[in-house]
Amino acid sequence: MTDRSDPNEERQPPTPDQARQLLADAERVGRRTVDAVPAPLITYAILCVLGTMSTLGIHLAARVITDTSFNAPLVVVIASMAWVFVAILVPFLFRRPFRRGLAVRWYVYMGVWAALWAAGMFLGVEVAGLFIAPAFLVIFMIAVTTEARHAKADRTAEVGQAPTAAGGTR
Repeated sequence: MTDRSDPNEERQPPTPDQARQLLADAERVGRRTVDAVPAPLITYAILCVLGTMSTLGIHLAARVITDTSFNAPLVVVIASMAWVFVAILVPFLFRRPFRRGLAVRWYVYMGVWAALWAAGMFLGVEVAGLFIAPAFLVIFMIAVTTEARHAKADRTAEVGQAPTAAGGTR
């Protein structure tokens, strides 16, 4: 939004009440902007994609490379583990506090992902890998819908608690 006032006109500083209101508005908008898509959910998406591709990679590596002196599925597992490490490490380097309740849900999401990941790594060479791979999409969509529902509830609660110009809540 642009200011349409005369650029030569001298501006008056805001009153203390106006300054408090502006700061409260900036904080509220800043929280909402950063939390629109929580970083842990983006990390979870990366891990789910990695789980799908790794499971399919193990399945294909076992069938395409038949040389018994080279363990192609093991190479896929090692490369995948390196990317899992990176995908989990980077968000912790730039971590912001979790939105209310996300920490508990994050541990649940990661537990489900880890169980599915282990199944994919052990059963990926079998036909079961073809059924495990798309399951990562299902668990990610469950996480997205759950987080969207919680974000909507948080926004609704925030609107009900919005500060007024006098510093109280409505």
